[in-house]
Amino acid sequence: MALRRALALAVALVALLVSRRASAWQEAHQTGDDVHVRVDEAGVAQVEHRIAWHVVRGPLKSIDLVSIDPGVVLEPDVPIAAEDGRSLLAHAARRDDRTVRITVDEPRALMRGTFTFEVRWKVDLVATRALSRDGATWRLAWAAPVATDGFDASRTTLDLPAAPDAPAPIVADTGAVDEGAVASVRREPGRDVLELVRPHVARGEAPLWTVRLDPRALPAVVAPRLRSPSDSAAPPEPDRVRETSLAVGLGALALLVALLVARKDRVFSARCQAAGAVARGLLPLPAAGRAALAGVSLAAAVGLELAGHPTLGALLVALATLSAALRAPAAKLPPRGPGRWLALRPEEAFAPLPPAWTADALAVVVGVACVAGAGAALRGLDASAPWLVALDAVALVPLLVTGRASQRPPAGIRASAPWLARAFRALRATGALRVSPWARVPLEASAPDELRLLVVPRVAMPGVVGIEVGLAWSASPVGWVASPELLARVLDGSAAAAKLARDLPGSRTVTGRRPDERVVRLLPRAPSHASAVALARGLAAALTDRRAAAADSPWTAADRRVARAPATPAAPATPTAPAAPPRAAA
Repeated sequence: MALRRALALAVALVALLVSRRASAWQEAHQTGDDVHVRVDEAGVAQVEHRIAWHVVRGPLKSIDLVSIDPGVVLEPDVPIAAEDGRSLLAHAARRDDRTVRITVDEPRALMRGTFTFEVRWKVDLVATRALSRDGATWRLAWAAPVATDGFDASRTTLDLPAAPDAPAPIVADTGAVDEGAVASVRREPGRDVLELVRPHVARGEAPLWTVRLDPRALPAVVAPRLRSPSDSAAPPEPDRVRETSLAVGLGALALLVALLVARKDRVFSARCQAAGAVARGLLPLPAAGRAALAGVSLAAAVGLELAGHPTLGALLVALATLSAALRAPAAKLPPRGPGRWLALRPEEAFAPLPPAWTADALAVVVGVACVAGAGAALRGLDASAPWLVALDAVALVPLLVTGRASQRPPAGIRASAPWLARAFRALRATGALRVSPWARVPLEASAPDELRLLVVPRVAMPGVVGIEVGLAWSASPVGWVASPELLARVLDGSAAAAKLARDLPGSRTVTGRRPDERVVRLLPRAPSHASAVALARGLAAALTDRRAAAADSPWTAADRRVARAPATPAAPATPTAPAAPPRAAA
C-alpha cells in the first residue's frame, strides 16, 4: 500500500515539474503600408494597397482591414508576394460595413518571413463624398485602413489628371498648405503625381490626408454640390492667335516644300528631255501630285509632333521623303548615225566644266540653314525640338541626293571628259606612247558626241591602227554607270593581228571602220583609272616593234667574241655558179 502511494506521488511530481512545448503560439506584425491611387477625369479611383506583414511564428491565416468605406468595390483575388520570390494567393471578403477580411488560401505557406498583400479596389470619390468643395477649389480627403501595429514610412501616391494648378497637401482645419508634410509633386505629360509620406504610423491610427485639387483636373465630374453655376458656364475662348499663327506657319511650310519639290522635278525633267529621257518620281504619281503630297505630309508631321504624336509624325516625314525622291529616268541610248573621228587638242577636249551650282541647290542650302536655325531657336523651349527638326529635315534630303547628273543618260563628251582627262595625264607620262584625245563628230552635227583616247606606240608593229580608251555606259536602277574599255585596232593579216591572236587566244574580233580592219575589245580587271591605264600600257608594249627598238639602241656592253683559228686549206672544189646575195630584212 505504501509502495502504491509512493508511485502515485512520483508521477504527480513529474507531471508538475516537466512541461510540454506550446504548439499554438503565433506572432505577426504589420510593417508597411503603400497605397497607389489613380484617379480618372470622372473621379473614379483605382486603388492598389500593398500591406507588408512580418510573420515571426505562423501560420498566418487571415488579416483584417478596418475603416474601409462601404462604397468600395473589392477585387476578390489578393496576390501575396513572399520575400523569397514565391507567389501566393488570398481572397478578400467583407466582414461588415467597415471591415474587410483577407483569408490566406494556404496558411502553412506563411510560417516565417515578410509577406506583401496587394489588395485592389475601386471607389467613386464623388459618391463616397471624399471630394468636397472648398471655395474655388476642391478637397480630397483620403484615409488608409487602420494600422494593426505601429510602423514607419507609410506612403500614399495620388495619380491625378493634369491641371493648371498642381495638387498640394493642406491642413484640414485651416485649409493652408501643410508645410510639415513630406510631399513631392511630379508633373508628367497629362498627369500630376503627388507622393505623400507619413514618417510613422502608430498602432490603431489611420493615415489621413487632405489634398487641394484644381477642379479642372476632373472635367467629367458634374455633381451639383461640387460644380457652381459659374463652373458650368461656357469655357473661356481659346487662344485664336496662337492657333491661327500655327495654321499659317504650317501652310507656309507646306507651300515652300511643294514649290521646292516642283522646281526640282521641273529642272530634272527638262534636262532628261534634252537627253531623250523621261523623268520619273519614286512614287508613281504626277509631278504636281507628288509635290503637293510632300508639302502636306511634312506640314502634317510637324503639326502632329507639336500635338505630342511623334510616331505618326515620323511616318508622315517618311511619306514626304518618298514623295520628293526622283529615280533614274526611263531612257535608252538611241542608235548613232555615221560620223568621222578627229583628233582634238587637250585644252579643247578637257576644258573645265562650269560649276554645277543651280538655283534649286541654292534654295535647298537656304532651306537647310533655316532648319538648323529653327532647331537652335527652339532648343530653349523644348530639349527635344532640335531632334524633331532634324527628323523633319530628312524630307529635304531627296532634293540633294536625287535628280543628279549621274541619273541622267550621258550626253556629249562632258560625261566622260573628267575620267579621260586623268587617264590622258597618266598615259602621256609614258615616253614610248603617243596619246591624243579622239572625238567622234556626227555628219549631221558640228559638236562631238563621244570622246576617247587614241594611244599608239611610237615604234608600232606593222599593222597597228591604234588603241582606243573609252567609257561604256549602261543603265542601272539608280542611274547610268560607266565602265572603262579598250579597243585594239589592227589590219587583217598583219604582224600586229598575228601578235594579238597569239597573246589573246580565243579573243573575239569584229570588223572595224574599214573592211580590212579588225578590232579586239578588252576590259580591265577593275573599273578604275589605274587598271585601265595599266592595261593600255601593257597592250601598247605588246604591239611595239622590238626590231626597230633594238636598231635604235646600239650595243654598248663589252664584246665577248673570240677570234677563230685560221681554217685549214681545203681541196679545190668544182667550180659552181656564184651564190645569190643575202635578202635584206623587211
